[in-house]
Amino acid sequence: MRGIPILVLLSLVFFTGTAQDGFINTANDKTLESIDLVGIWSYRVAGVDNGYEEGLLIVDKMEDGFTVQVQLQNRGSLNAYDVLVEGDKMQFHVNLDGVERVGVVLRIKEKELEGQVITEEGSRFSIKGVKKLPEN
Repeated sequence: MRGIPILVLLSLVFFTGTAQDGFINTANDKTLESIDLVGIWSYRVAGVDNGYEEGLLIVDKMEDGFTVQVQLQNRGSLNAYDVLVEGDKMQFHVNLDGVERVGVVLRIKEKELEGQVITEEGSRFSIKGVKKLPEN
């Protein structure tokens, strides 16, 4: 399989994760506050290459929910869609190269995140990251 961009991987994680991992069931999980989530997060995805293995997630809060932008190393940026934050989890989709949908499912604990990026083919890649800014 060719190197899959991180955003595609993240989108697939979300798409596959919701159906197979019961992402939506978060009744007993800690609820994230906007201040905990909003900011710049650096991430690294294991097992991918071609500029998709690391980058930044820029998370912002808008009136109608959260926005996520994925900044890829030397490859520009991607806007996430279907962003959902519930409990201590965040999930979203991105389109890699404009055609491949990838899901991302993340669990956030304090200043760290971890989860999976899932491709349309069902491949799963581990993602980990830390919050860089703000340093509150």
